[in-house]
Amino acid sequence: YRPSVDGALVYFNVPSGDLSNELGKVEKAGGKVLIPKTLISEQYGHMAVCLDTEGNRIALHSMQ
Repeated sequence: YRPSVDGALVYFNVPSGDLSNELGKVEKAGGKVLIPKTLISEQYGHMAVCLDTEGNRIALHSMQ
């Protein structure tokens, strides 16, 4: 296994309910925000994509 941005993109629901809270912690923890908070739709909420410290992409989701 090698960390990569080419693997599956896993979405995590954020515990705070507002994606902005978690995105504020990404760069402080050594990660990088690749796609900032973006509205999917009013029905499905918001998403963002980040790069973790090992080089993996992860997506975050919240309704707010």
